[in-house]
Amino acid sequence: MKISQRTTPAQATATLAVGLIAMPAAMAASHPPATHPAPSPTASAAGASRAPGLTVSVSDGHVAVQAKDELTYTVSVRNSGAVAVPRFTVSQTLSTGLEFLSASDHGVATSGHVSWSAGLPVGGERTFRVAARVTRTPATLLRLAAVACVTLPGSTRPLVCAAHLDRLPAAAAATASRSGHSAGNVLTYTGAGAAVLVLGLIATIAARRRGRPRRQPT
Repeated sequence: MKISQRTTPAQATATLAVGLIAMPAAMAASHPPATHPAPSPTASAAGASRAPGLTVSVSDGHVAVQAKDELTYTVSVRNSGAVAVPRFTVSQTLSTGLEFLSASDHGVATSGHVSWSAGLPVGGERTFRVAARVTRTPATLLRLAAVACVTLPGSTRPLVCAAHLDRLPAAAAATASRSGHSAGNVLTYTGAGAAVLVLGLIATIAARRRGRPRRQPT
């Protein structure tokens, strides 16, 4: 994913969110099944048992927002693996257009994101919440993005991430503008059609008058 130097932080976050959503399909398409011999069942089971099975989701329950809306983001982390994960870090971005209000479970807000430290047993699940207010957003920003990631100790690369997008007024305005242009074209075509119809009627009446025999004076 390429982000130019002119890209704003908000646009970069939205681009990242779209990339995260599209990433699984792209990875599946670009990585065909390997042709190497499969490892032994014992080795596969041992590797699977040691691998952390954490999943994450994030949502605020909305699909469209506007300035002054107060949102509550819910970040859920679940351990669906076969081993406990005693410690990990959860973080959620606070993109441009969001004002931090509060966080559950002693979440710390710094440098445009909120983070928590937690751990999970096998089959366990934790939920974290962030309250934020929508402020004035750039006129060119169409989506408000929130990205939540889970990172293991000693690693700077997230283990798993999820994204949520909300439509902003700029997106609705763009859609209305496109609809308005379409409606204008329809009205233009309708008006032109009416003009042609009127001209056709005038021509028909004139032809009938020319073809009608004149009365001789008595």
